[in-house]
Amino acid sequence: MFNKINRDLPDYNFTFKDWRIGRGYPTFQPDKCVINEIMHIYEKYKFPKNQATIPIKELPDQLTQSKRELDEQIENLPDGEVRSFEILEEPLHEGCRNQERKLIDTGEQSKLLNSVVAYKINMKCKKILLEYEQLQNLNDIIYSLSEDDSSIIFTRYEEFVKNMSLITLDSPIAQASVAGNIFAELLSKNILSMTAITQGIDDVLKYWNDFLMDFPQFFTYIAAIIAPLLLSQNGTFDFNSLKDSCTSIRPDNSSKLLIEVLYKINSSKEALNIKEEKLGGILWIYNKWNALENVPLEDFVPNNQINNYFKKDQIGVFLLSIAIYDKMRFVDNKLLYNILQSWICANINAEIIKTPQFVQALTIAIVIVCLKLNPSYEDFFDSVHLKLLTCYIQFESLPEYEIKEREVKCMLGIQIMSATLKHPGGMVSKLFNKLYEHRVIRKESFELFIKEYEKIADK
Repeated sequence: MFNKINRDLPDYNFTFKDWRIGRGYPTFQPDKCVINEIMHIYEKYKFPKNQATIPIKELPDQLTQSKRELDEQIENLPDGEVRSFEILEEPLHEGCRNQERKLIDTGEQSKLLNSVVAYKINMKCKKILLEYEQLQNLNDIIYSLSEDDSSIIFTRYEEFVKNMSLITLDSPIAQASVAGNIFAELLSKNILSMTAITQGIDDVLKYWNDFLMDFPQFFTYIAAIIAPLLLSQNGTFDFNSLKDSCTSIRPDNSSKLLIEVLYKINSSKEALNIKEEKLGGILWIYNKWNALENVPLEDFVPNNQINNYFKKDQIGVFLLSIAIYDKMRFVDNKLLYNILQSWICANINAEIIKTPQFVQALTIAIVIVCLKLNPSYEDFFDSVHLKLLTCYIQFESLPEYEIKEREVKCMLGIQIMSATLKHPGGMVSKLFNKLYEHRVIRKESFELFIKEYEKIADK
């Protein structure tokens, strides 16, 4: 962890990724002047300067112990004691191999929090997280953030979100969910604004590549923070908000985050509290996504990454269905058959097209298109839609058992969308009858579907 600090360079102005003090102890974060400020504290409060420079440059593992000895003094310092510093290089005496940074007081207010304030915020956030996990007491947090002007986090809303998110990385993942619940509660009470939450999370995500080296589950932790916000009863944080929360990494590096969030929701207890228990998460996801306007999947997952993230499960089907729907919704129906086939051929791997889940995704996409047009169920599945379904169900003269499996997935797609809409009367029977009349599905496949759906829905 400390190998980056151990380089033989006269540069103490490390970036956040280089600054780690120890997994069991708080860190100064993410001020670029961290080390300069620590040296200043040593100097100002009569510690020998080499007591700071030696562990920083040569024995970084000892820095934890050195910093811990200063914790009490730092905690009790008034915030104004540490001022901003400009870094100037100046050689030491002749023959010295290294250079040392000389700290010159500029008197200018730094745009970044100084290290003492950052440290205090970090300690306060750790305390909040532990106490809320045990006592579920939101009032103390509200008081510190919005009423107590002596509090270190008073009105520092974005810094609060950012620090709360960061400190979970060294904790069990359950604490990330606790942080997300705190944000959701504070958002519902108008203590935190949507902007404070989205910008605070985005400030963490912009360093994703640095964090990933030390925290391979980085995106899983951030997803655990975001999921409670999306699942919150007040419903104000949606996929648009998620989009704003990962502005700095979209679209090329946001795929992993979105998919982690989807899997987190799909398995969450909050999303499973409906009749079809095993489908609860995916039904919630479709409902939330379908409520959006003008947020294409490509904002999170570029078309050229769909193949990389597709799996033969409900999340894989969701990604594929929304990608197909996004392509369908802006194409004239007269041109749809040829244009969609060309797009599928160009963007979707042939091996994926051969899976039964592809037919399920295509069916769901067609149903969503029909729902957006608001016709009666009798008008769902026009001739172009039926032609597309027939083409991909009977794809490349597949064996009979595989065709039946694809027919079953077609019906499953209809049933899932019906469940998403809370089973409107007559929808399923009318659509199944239409597919049967046009020889898209057969009676034997319907019987197989009944058996499969009973397993999935866990009735």
